[in-house]
Amino acid sequence: MNELLELNKGFLIKGYLWISGILTCGFSIYLFFFFSEVSIKWILIVYSITLFFAPLLVLFGWISNAMNIRKHRKRILNKKPYNELEKIGFNKKAIKPNYNGLSDYILFGEINGYQITFDINISNPKIAEFIIYKPSGIVDKIDFSKYTFSKKIDTSKENLNSIQELETTLTKMTRLVKNG
Repeated sequence: MNELLELNKGFLIKGYLWISGILTCGFSIYLFFFFSEVSIKWILIVYSITLFFAPLLVLFGWISNAMNIRKHRKRILNKKPYNELEKIGFNKKAIKPNYNGLSDYILFGEINGYQITFDINISNPKIAEFIIYKPSGIVDKIDFSKYTFSKKIDTSKENLNSIQELETTLTKMTRLVKNG
């Protein structure tokens, strides 16, 4: 969890400041027009909610969701043959943002000159996704905004017996991209 928080520290601080700022400004605008109708006690309660509790609740939701995704990814990586991905070249990590803006590390490797990442499908965490992004060159950063080609494997239904079967599947996928 420390790795996840360290990776997203700047994003979480900005998110906290934006959320608390928007809520506090909204309540301040409301008070500008209706100050006489609201007691001091309620003003203090609402300001404490807009400054502290609501932003922290949102950040807690983001972090718990990212931890849940990480848990599902780890569950798949502990299964055979996915626990042997480093044998076929998945020994590097890339940073990938998820749908709510938090970033996390995912595995990537190179097969037939193509960079392939391993991640899980967010809508169905039992599905492992292998995604080709671009032909390999200088690997500084993977651009996740480009069009991709992916292979989805339902780990609860498809039983790959060995890492060689998985490597064969991924090699076929790279050939399709190369020839397509």
